[in-house]
Amino acid sequence: MGRGFWAWCGALVAWVLTGCDSGAALTPCAADCEGAACAACVTSLPEETARPALACDQLPAPSRCLGPRVLERCEGGAVHREDCAEDTTCVESPGGACVAGTACVDGVSRCTESRALQVCTNGRWAARACDVACEAAPGRGFCGRPGPTLSGLVRYARRFPDAEFRAWTPDVEPVPARGFLIVSFQGTKVLDSQVTDEAGRFTLTVSASPGEDDRVVVYAAGRGRDGAVAYAVADPGLPGAQSVKTAPGDAARIWSWSRTTRELSEQPVFNLAESEGAGAAAVFDVLGTAWRRMRERYDGRDGMSVVAWLGFGTTWSCGACFAPWPVTTVGRSWESQVWLPGDSDAAWWSDAMVMHELGHWVMASRGTSPEEGGPHYVGVPTLPGQAWSEGWATWFSADARRSPRYFDRQGGTMFWVDLSARASSVSPWTRPRAEDGLLQTVDENEVAAILYRTAAGTPSSQPLYDALAAPAMNRSPWARGYTRHTWKRDEQGALTDVLDTGKPSPCLADFLDALRCRGFPSTLVDAATEPATAFPYPSHAPLCP
Repeated sequence: MGRGFWAWCGALVAWVLTGCDSGAALTPCAADCEGAACAACVTSLPEETARPALACDQLPAPSRCLGPRVLERCEGGAVHREDCAEDTTCVESPGGACVAGTACVDGVSRCTESRALQVCTNGRWAARACDVACEAAPGRGFCGRPGPTLSGLVRYARRFPDAEFRAWTPDVEPVPARGFLIVSFQGTKVLDSQVTDEAGRFTLTVSASPGEDDRVVVYAAGRGRDGAVAYAVADPGLPGAQSVKTAPGDAARIWSWSRTTRELSEQPVFNLAESEGAGAAAVFDVLGTAWRRMRERYDGRDGMSVVAWLGFGTTWSCGACFAPWPVTTVGRSWESQVWLPGDSDAAWWSDAMVMHELGHWVMASRGTSPEEGGPHYVGVPTLPGQAWSEGWATWFSADARRSPRYFDRQGGTMFWVDLSARASSVSPWTRPRAEDGLLQTVDENEVAAILYRTAAGTPSSQPLYDALAAPAMNRSPWARGYTRHTWKRDEQGALTDVLDTGKPSPCLADFLDALRCRGFPSTLVDAATEPATAFPYPSHAPLCP
């Protein structure tokens, strides 16, 4: 990208280069002992147990919930954490337990058996004041009688990778449009709005006698805690190849789909076809999941407001990327942006790629980015700052989707990377070498694999999210002494013209320090890094504040 400009880009296959120019880069980290010589003292030390934030006798109950997805409980005199399964949430009654059938989409309401009103807040049902009996409707609860209503279901057509991960499936599959903002209009007057539930259901108040101009509109937009739209997928209103520095066009708009109220009254299934932009709905589904996942991990706090740009036929100079660049457009101000390609590869179907870009958004929202951006390739080692940033993003994608397999389609070819197997469909896996130290160039997917194996060694990945937001990971200079770099790539992807900016930046070793300093067991770190032969992180001697 341009001089002084940086962003984070999605992984590139070995023969494909996106338009990301090299941006500000990171630098190495220092350690008291590195390489194979250090590994000997690592393996000779006794194992340390995690230092819990609370001792068992300090817990307010035998178990408790740390947000909607994490259960903390005493077992054998030690405090343990575990993540609730996908279809469960942690419910306190009075202690904590992961309960099936309690997951919900923020903003959705319902009635209890006793006809009390509840609203989904931060992934869990919470009581909402209502002086009258709650009136139940499909996908919603009303405080009192709502008058004339229209109930229905919103679905969108989408494609998935085929069984061999070689192409998108030839046939589309209808899936629920969950968490979409849906609004009923009488002419230009807003009558009602809600959020579709997990199954895509809705119930809206409508006019008793709908006119020709009465409509129901579905928006690829979601609200933050303050009730304002905080994340959305939008059409940039720009044709063809564009620079990410180009301002959105006059025709830029949040993706939306409209049906007449009369039409839905006769056929209450709101199907979003591929031909009318269902790919944008697929992107929003992922964006909504990322928004909820981060709120679940960080005490219900919103991330940076974000707009994801997807225009069919529009491509970007970075391929796919994220940057915390503010912009005012489509009716509001946004703190950050994601750019996604709209070319014939149809990469909008890759929830892995979209979630990867949102992994950068999580780091920008709760951590500190290395600000080391530029072109990068699958299987080709890169500088430590970019490797840390891209590796975190790929790991977040895997953790949020609960799948170790990353996949994307570029240049007409689909490829995959499996973090659990350290395998790729396009290139041999490149491992670090212990003798090259902590600040060696490293494959970003090796960083992701280290994080994946670190998290897989425990029942909860919460410690990794806590480490990202730890003060030591957000205070310059960082303990390992890494500084940002800039560079170029030759036609084979090799680094050239590498320059050290001297500006401090975090790297993987700093993150592992933050993890260890919060009590994460060294054996689990060593099992992931393999310090004797691969990444020589000295888990026995973390640099703690």
